[in-house]
Amino acid sequence: MKYVLTDNSRVDFIARAPLHAFKGWAVEGVQVTLEANFSAGILQSLAAEVETGCFDTADPDRTEAMSRYFSLAEHPHASFALSQCQEIVSEGGGCWRVRMLGILSFVDIRRQLPVTGTVREEGGRLLWELQCKWSFRAYGLKAPRLLMLCVRDIVDIKAHLEFIPSGDEKEIHVH
Repeated sequence: MKYVLTDNSRVDFIARAPLHAFKGWAVEGVQVTLEANFSAGILQSLAAEVETGCFDTADPDRTEAMSRYFSLAEHPHASFALSQCQEIVSEGGGCWRVRMLGILSFVDIRRQLPVTGTVREEGGRLLWELQCKWSFRAYGLKAPRLLMLCVRDIVDIKAHLEFIPSGDEKEIHVH
């Protein structure tokens, strides 16, 4: 079955430095297409794209610094494409645990990325909580410094994705 993303979806990220965490997110500019039958253990396709100009940190100066550091104006999109579904395990009650590999393209650098998550059916919708770890080093980037603080290499990324079947004609709000 094919699914489309609803407006109740978001991507969050946390970068850490000693004694401080830098939080950010994208609520707008997120697009994901999904084709799956979790009951049958099938994840056929998953493709996601985020407009990098929609990344926000709630601090305009920090958001601008992040945008400059990554040259986001020159790289307006980040994308993820499923390359291999490694595991779909039913946890009962319309819930599944999923492990997969995909190609993440960020600032025009492509790397394979392992992603884990849980999916649950609720009221005709699929709710998918995903998480992964992103590394500056894996992308050939040096972690940024802010004054005396050096951001750690690993950034935690989490996504809350809410899908409805693509044939559902009721109140479809797609990003």
